[in-house]
Amino acid sequence: MNRRAAWSAAVALALMLCQYGVIRTAPSGIGVRIVVPMTIAAVPLALRSFRYRIGIWIMFVGMAANLAAILANGGLMPIQRDTLVEAAGEARAAQYATGDWVSGSKDVLVGPDGGHLVALGDGIIIRFGSAGVVASPGDLVVWVGLAVFAAEASLAMQRSRRAERERSAGQATGVQGAEGGAATQT
Repeated sequence: MNRRAAWSAAVALALMLCQYGVIRTAPSGIGVRIVVPMTIAAVPLALRSFRYRIGIWIMFVGMAANLAAILANGGLMPIQRDTLVEAAGEARAAQYATGDWVSGSKDVLVGPDGGHLVALGDGIIIRFGSAGVVASPGDLVVWVGLAVFAAEASLAMQRSRRAERERSAGQATGVQGAEGGAATQT
């Protein structure tokens, strides 16, 4: 990986860590309403040096879906009460009224007929034993894109190593001319 690509990846990671930190520590939803859309919009800019990878474009599609749902709902991802109850329990869900920011998350509670682009919002519960996460369709697309990108990067690294081994093997079998010229293959 070249330096530019490494910096791009580091900036994208820093943006996501910033987003996570604000989501987890914000005392009110206003900071989350500002930081979440800004960081989602900035990640594709940070990753532009990888734009020739299919996995990145898949991730961009997922991020665009998330950003559309977030912007349509005032900077927060829509979540319906039944999803919140299933994910966090009845007691925690009862703390929030329709339109409230769900503290510690990027979500806004929407009513059964409220919210915009709710189908793109957080509505998929993925369980890991007794814990789990609530995801959006865009999140799933981002994760698929990340997996495709990782596979692409792995294949590129293997091809590069194979090409380097072949170059090294070719140079090892080369013969130097009497005048000290360039090596040639025999």
